[in-house]
Amino acid sequence: MKATQSDTSHAALALRLLSGEACDAQTVERIVWDELLRVARRNFVLVRLAERLSQLGVSAPASFTEAAEDERRRGAQMLAVIGRISRACEEQGIAYLFAKSFQHYPDMGGDIDLFVASSSGAVDRAVLKGTAAERVSQDLRSRMSGVAAYRVCGGEFALEIYHGRIGVLGEHAALVGELIRRGERASVGGGLFLVPTAEDLLVLQGMQRVYRHDFIRLCDVLSTVALAGRDALDWDYVWRTSEQLGTTYGLCSYLSYVGQIRRETLGRELLPVELRRRFTVESCGRGEFRGGVFRFPRGRVVARVYLGKLRAAARTGNWDGISRLSLMPFVVAAALTRRLSPRAASATH
Repeated sequence: MKATQSDTSHAALALRLLSGEACDAQTVERIVWDELLRVARRNFVLVRLAERLSQLGVSAPASFTEAAEDERRRGAQMLAVIGRISRACEEQGIAYLFAKSFQHYPDMGGDIDLFVASSSGAVDRAVLKGTAAERVSQDLRSRMSGVAAYRVCGGEFALEIYHGRIGVLGEHAALVGELIRRGERASVGGGLFLVPTAEDLLVLQGMQRVYRHDFIRLCDVLSTVALAGRDALDWDYVWRTSEQLGTTYGLCSYLSYVGQIRRETLGRELLPVELRRRFTVESCGRGEFRGGVFRFPRGRVVARVYLGKLRAAARTGNWDGISRLSLMPFVVAAALTRRLSPRAASATH
């Protein structure tokens, strides 16, 4: 399905506004507010976009401003949940880190990702002290990767707890502890929370954005632009760590797509020329806006990232990682079988 002109133009407009550009009267007249609202929601930029439009003196319709207020309230509720979990971890002496919860603040993402150093699921009871939570049934992939999923606050939010592992099948057993050790305190909404460093956030984006999804949201573009623009960013660390994990191609592909979006939408490069030579690739193909997000040819990337992970695991003697990755075809087959089973098919009708 090709992107509609409205779909593309409203995504581009949102990105331009959130990158600091102004908006003239003719552009405002062409806004289809329902479409802009849909794009803003889909890309987790609604609160910031409403604030930016207000700064520019643009009068949005009540439906848009009310939706932004609802999203702001949802974000405050999610932040309160994160605060309770953080306090519980501190009180119980649990080594933890919130992986990506605050990258888009005051917008918040769709779920809460919590990394804990403990590999035991028994720690969850202490983590969730004071928070109403319901366990979500696990599939084979979740069990292997050490991820426990919960619905919290009456199902209002999703929480995923990563127990001492990260990766599609938990193949990176040492990384969570290293992320926590290197983590730094961030002040958000009046609270202090442990979060990854800027370098580690880029490493995580290279691991997850192109491997787990076939789209990139505008919120990810904005956060990546902010990270890449830091003067003191240690790009050598980012490259070295990605090499060790076997995710260099995934990171370079991700940065290439973000670079394409920024160049074609704003006429600006993401990285200076010396870093572009090192951190971008052409073989990942091009993407386009469809369905309100930037979609890319994921099939081009996944196989190369998977092979890169296997080679890196062999090079570093990570035999546990190799054994887990070797099970990927069976995990994929099991997921497809479950999806195509008569019971699953009937549940979708």
